[in-house]
Amino acid sequence: MHENTLHIDGHATAVLIGKGLTARLEDIDNARLVCLVDENVYVHHAEKLRGRQCILIPPGEKHKSLGFAEEIMRKMIAAEADRSSFLVGIGGGLVTDLAGFVASTFMRGLPFGFISTTLLGQVDASIGGKNGVNLDGFKNMIGVIRQPEFVWCDLSLLESLHQREMVSGFAEVIKYGAIRDAGLFGYLEKNHAKVLSRDPAALEKIVADSAGIKIGIVSEDVREQGERKLLNFGHTLGHAIEKLTGMLHGEAIAIGMVLAARMSENLGYLETGEAGRLQSLIAAAGLPVQTEIGKGELFDTLLKDKKRSGSAIHFILLKGIGEAFIYNMQLDSLRTAINDLY
Repeated sequence: MHENTLHIDGHATAVLIGKGLTARLEDIDNARLVCLVDENVYVHHAEKLRGRQCILIPPGEKHKSLGFAEEIMRKMIAAEADRSSFLVGIGGGLVTDLAGFVASTFMRGLPFGFISTTLLGQVDASIGGKNGVNLDGFKNMIGVIRQPEFVWCDLSLLESLHQREMVSGFAEVIKYGAIRDAGLFGYLEKNHAKVLSRDPAALEKIVADSAGIKIGIVSEDVREQGERKLLNFGHTLGHAIEKLTGMLHGEAIAIGMVLAARMSENLGYLETGEAGRLQSLIAAAGLPVQTEIGKGELFDTLLKDKKRSGSAIHFILLKGIGEAFIYNMQLDSLRTAINDLY
């Protein structure tokens, strides 16, 4: 088992990576515990949650909304949850985002923790304290930054994860290698098949490495004023693609990374051929590398991105594999850069 700790403003979040971690729920007073659980996770792992107060969360981004958060809070009131309650989100990024948002706002804030059950959640969504809901299809437009008490990345729960979701989560692992760790990127080039076939040692390595990178970045910049923006590599374009196509998050981010790398080459920051190397790994993992969305539609959607500031948008580009930087791109320049991609 790997253990790490995210220290933010005097608060410590324990991040554990290993098998069988869900059993640690026994250490929480059952009278205080309320679990928000992904419906599919509950179907496969109900025996691990027997005797717990569980509120089930249906799949689908449409449930990541203010209205559905209100429904959860009403169920918590019916269950007589109070300020002594402890909320645990058990599922992927949708569930942990919702759980963190509900816990941060219900009765002005309850303690909470996460049991992450997807690869995407374990390497990215559950770590860092961002908790929020979507608004009119735009990702995470309403939310707070508040840290959980713990994040348990239970690798045994990945055994029941659908392969498409597994591949989608792998996109975020590729992102970490692309922005910060060339060694991890090289490992993925050689071992992506082992990871995606759920080899235990390979899984533990890539989850631990990815979580460690995110913990390091977030601990230096919790409010996303500087270095934390690097985690958005591929996401500015990817979120627009996700909204317009309904693709899984990682699938859209994969295309966003390819486009951002090609943009880095076109602008002269990335050595010729490196974007192709990134694209080759993404394709080898079974992720998409291109979109049929028109450049005008893509640009218009980007204008509503929450990373926009006035006439500019914070864009993440590459200088090399393992080296990303923040590029404050004027919208006129962004339009030209997108045109050059088509």
